[in-house]
Amino acid sequence: MEKCEVFNKWCDEVGVKSEKVQYPAYFDGGLVGVQAKKDIRHREMIMSVPYSILMTIDKAKRHPVIGRIFSDNPQLFGE
Repeated sequence: MEKCEVFNKWCDEVGVKSEKVQYPAYFDGGLVGVQAKKDIRHREMIMSVPYSILMTIDKAKRHPVIGRIFSDNPQLFGE
């Protein structure tokens, strides 16, 4: 299964909603991105992502691997 199909399937499974856009979209020069598939009004939500799957700074700091980057390099990260 293509990587994009796997990603889209995962998004469906975890509750990401994105009825107004499609991924992947292929553009000139081999670029891959997101493309509107319906009109999008000013300030209209185009994607909804459940909080449980967001990578926040607090979650990253508590992660057993990623968290070490924060604790080992405090000079790189401000408050």
